[in-house]
Amino acid sequence: MNTKDFIKSLTDLVNEYIAADEAYSDDVQLEINTTTWEMDIADPENDLPNCDYYPMMDLVKMSTDNPGEWEPDHEAISDVAAEYLFTE
Repeated sequence: MNTKDFIKSLTDLVNEYIAADEAYSDDVQLEINTTTWEMDIADPENDLPNCDYYPMMDLVKMSTDNPGEWEPDHEAISDVAAEYLFTE
């Protein structure tokens, strides 16, 4: 895994969340397995070992082009990626 691939995977997952946001509770979490780098949209009650959690709502922002719609917050996604050290 490298930073570029991590950001792409995370952005794809955020887009998946946005596409079906009604299917999730407001406090749903991004789950990152720090051993395998697998990511998932997880119940906030999860607290698995080797996993980090981030609120999904912290990774979206209101669209400036389409008011009332969500879009990935690329700055917030980059901030999450900056939490990890990848070998490029």
